Amino acid sequence: MISIAHRGLSELYPENTLLAFKKAIEAGTDGIETDLRLSLDEEVILFHDDDFVRFTGSDEKPENLSLEELKKIDVGLGESIPTLEEILQLLNKRIILVLEIKYVPSTYKKLCEIIEKKIRDKLDFVEVSCFEDRVLEYIHFLNHNIKLHKLIDRASVLCDEEFDKHYPYVSYFDIEIALRNIALKRGIMQSHKVIFWTVDKEDLSKEKQAGLYGIMKN
Repeated sequence: MISIAHRGLSELYPENTLLAFKKAIEAGTDGIETDLRLSLDEEVILFHDDDFVRFTGSDEKPENLSLEELKKIDVGLGESIPTLEEILQLLNKRIILVLEIKYVPSTYKKLCEIIEKKIRDKLDFVEVSCFEDRVLEYIHFLNHNIKLHKLIDRASVLCDEEFDKHYPYVSYFDIEIALRNIALKRGIMQSHKVIFWTVDKEDLSKEKQAGLYGIMKN
C-alpha cells in the first residue's frame, strides 16, 4: 500500500511549500500531492485556497495576482508559493507527484493546456487529480496517457448505479475517508485502485484486506 503526503509534510510544515515537500521526501513518502492554480500572468502555482484569508487576511484571489506578487507572500516560516517547475525539478522521478487541479471556470482550460505541455515527458512519475469531471475529461482529451485521479467527497457519486460507466478513463479513485464504509460496501476496492484521504489514525484493516491501494495523509 502506498502513502502520499497531502500537500507535502503539511502536519509539521507550511503546506504546499518546497520545505514541506523536501521534508516529505526525507520522511520516506511514496508520493506528494499538491494543488495547482494559474496566476494572472499564466504561471502554474502550487496553492490550495481560492483566497489568502488564512495566510494574510486578504480575500484577493491567486488568479488575480502575478507570479512576482505571489512570490512576495509569506505562507509560513518565510516560505513562498512555489511553481510547478520548482516541484518538478525537486522530485525529478524520485517519487510520485499527484497534481490536483483547482477548478476555476475561467482558467481551467488554459491551466490544463499548460500543465499538459510541462508534464508530457514526465508521465512516469506525474499524475493529475480533480473533483471536477470536466477538468478530468479535458486533460484526458489533451493527452490520453496521463494517469488521472477522480476525487470523491460525496456519497451520491459512489452510490450511483452507473459509477463504473462514468469514468473509464480514470486510473485511481481518491475517496474522502468519511466515505470508506460506502466504498467498502460497494466493493470498489476490489475493482479499482482506491486511495483514501485524509487519513489520520483510522483503522483501515478491513479496507486493506479488501484491496486498498493507498492512503493520503498530512
